[in-house]
Amino acid sequence: MPTTLRIPKAAVSMREGTLVAWLVADGATVAEGEPLYTLELEKSTMDVESPAAGVLRQTGVASTTYKVGEVIGEIGEAVAAATVTEMRASLQRLVQVVPSLGSAMHSWARATGAGPFFTFPALAFKDYQHRGSDAAPSISVATGYAGEVLLELVELHDDTASPWREAGVGTLLPSLMVENLDAALAAEAAAGHEYVTRGTYSFGARFAFVDARASIGTLLHIVEKQFVLTQLTGVMRDASANWDRSSLTATLK
Repeated sequence: MPTTLRIPKAAVSMREGTLVAWLVADGATVAEGEPLYTLELEKSTMDVESPAAGVLRQTGVASTTYKVGEVIGEIGEAVAAATVTEMRASLQRLVQVVPSLGSAMHSWARATGAGPFFTFPALAFKDYQHRGSDAAPSISVATGYAGEVLLELVELHDDTASPWREAGVGTLLPSLMVENLDAALAAEAAAGHEYVTRGTYSFGARFAFVDARASIGTLLHIVEKQFVLTQLTGVMRDASANWDRSSLTATLK
């Protein structure tokens, strides 16, 4: 169970305190008793220690004053680093940034037999954030199966900073499907891979990118299983199995 972090009553007369600064990064694994943040009282400051071991999730904002008892975060359950290896067995898709969806679909179909592709122009996001910015990029996506692997081709339409632009045209990004995004990110953080992007696709599935370049040389895309997503990928898999190659693209019904 997560341990809720609240502004403590550090003095009899204390009614509020200022969260001066976090001493540990959001998403980092902490030990019980490790200093988490600096709290400013009326006439002094103090470092507040973690009440439990686990993964820090910050909701409080530095330099903000809170009333005693207000929630500023939580310590979630830590996930063993070994879980990363287990999750990577679920590698089911590859993401590639391409100059043009049309030419890329043709190239993949010729080279690997991938198809048919389902296109999603102007893919929208909710709760999107990349390296501290909530400016979402304009992208179009085409997805289709090549055997048992789902290909996700991404075309960028602007210069907004994003994990896709950071990866660069032509780079193949591994993508994992996981049961719980928060647990997956905790496992990656324990392995030294911090997330750089989080968001939710318009159809409801949560996703993230983590910086795994120190170990695998690239960013890692992680998507949480969700009902609509499972239905979509099932339709795409069936379309691939029954594809007569008369059309490169297909339409969701």
